[in-house]
Amino acid sequence: MSKTINSFAGIVLFSLGCVAQQSRPTPTSGPGAVQSSESGRPLTDMLDSSQELPERSISTVRLRVPRKTRELYEKARKAFGKRRYAEAQQMLDRALQGYSDFPEALTMSGYIQICLSESELAEQNLLAAVRVDPTYGLAHIVLADLYNTERRFDDALAAARQAAELIPNSWVVQFEMARAFLGNGQYDSAVSTSEAALRANGGTLLHVLKAHALIGLDRYPEAVTELRTYLQYQPLGELSQDAHDLLDQIQGAIAMKCGHQ
Repeated sequence: MSKTINSFAGIVLFSLGCVAQQSRPTPTSGPGAVQSSESGRPLTDMLDSSQELPERSISTVRLRVPRKTRELYEKARKAFGKRRYAEAQQMLDRALQGYSDFPEALTMSGYIQICLSESELAEQNLLAAVRVDPTYGLAHIVLADLYNTERRFDDALAAARQAAELIPNSWVVQFEMARAFLGNGQYDSAVSTSEAALRANGGTLLHVLKAHALIGLDRYPEAVTELRTYLQYQPLGELSQDAHDLLDQIQGAIAMKCGHQ
């Protein structure tokens, strides 16, 4: 039973890249509705948000960005928020032509390139952002996402840990950290990391990630509970269908096992 389910689970897990970052929890019924908008802020929203990130500090590197260059970035962010990536990239290219040491523009450009499967170029831009401003936590988060997508889990874990130092209390950071643990087969660590983040961030993709880790530990009934909880918040969408499919596989395998006993 575990071999078939884990094979399907692995396919679903590593589809949690660009699409996964666009999921916002909206409970449809039952207790535990998310009250804080922060608990539903995935990586995409963190990039296009007009609100300040909960960073420990803002470096002078970002404060020195010229006004006109910053205006181009703001236009790119608006286009990014509407998922008009080509338009956003054009604005980012113009901003970086005028001021190449612009960590926010480099980071957003890197994320767009991840979504377009341009991994090598994405890594170049993200490493440039980190080099220009090592204190820009969002660059480390996006870098962790890239490394997890490429299955470079040790690198992803290092980037996520760096992000956790710079942007505390972010469930997206914990998601990438748990994703790296899961990829390395450290299922207990993935479960504990997910559980800790879920205390304040119910309804997020952390439920799905925790379910994958529980499957790795052969704790199928608990995985069913996590998937059902996620689907209560996210009944529709591509990732919700993946969660439905995984849930059906687990329940079918459990029923078959019980029937043979």
